[in-house]
Amino acid sequence: MIGSLLLATLLSPTVVAHEQKTLTVILTDEGVVAGNVTDLAFVQGNSVWFRMEDSTNNTTMVVQIDTNLDGVFNASDDFDSGELVNACELDENGSLVDETCAVSATHQFMQNATVGTYLFWVHRNHNGSQTVWNHSIAVNKDVHEENGPSAGDCFGVGCDVDDEQQASEGESSSDASLIPLLAVISLVGMVALALSIRKERIEQQRAKAYLEEE
Repeated sequence: MIGSLLLATLLSPTVVAHEQKTLTVILTDEGVVAGNVTDLAFVQGNSVWFRMEDSTNNTTMVVQIDTNLDGVFNASDDFDSGELVNACELDENGSLVDETCAVSATHQFMQNATVGTYLFWVHRNHNGSQTVWNHSIAVNKDVHEENGPSAGDCFGVGCDVDDEQQASEGESSSDASLIPLLAVISLVGMVALALSIRKERIEQQRAKAYLEEE
């Protein structure tokens, strides 16, 4: 009689990450269409794209973002879109007549950008008169969840383990150590059962032979 015991465990780490996106913010004569952005899907590494759609004559716009989170705009440290217009003049070949002309601007937050609320200002200039709109963008952490140790976690020899975790690991280890013992006990039981059945058959054969002789 042959007994076999097979144990198999497959571990497949699951990674969940937000898809990198570009947020479109439309600049109109009445303000910013997107308004305050608080969508949790907007995370580190994402981009924000500003598009000038104010067709009022003699109107330009400038977007400034407080990228260092100090509450004010600093030309040397923060983002400045430069002057944006509704449309740029093109020549007969479809090229810009003025290469500095722009109708949109994009700012990408770094993958390791500080999580928080970033202020941005839209300056609307019309015939020498300026209007400033204040808004903000909430940048959330780009979370990657996976099974197993993450960066900075301690694992292996020399790591502190809390009592609850240690007790759980001890129980798992004890359960694992019992498997060979249970296998041996089962095998001994099967052998004993087989011997008992064999002995009973021999005794039956002897009794039958004795009756036939009489």
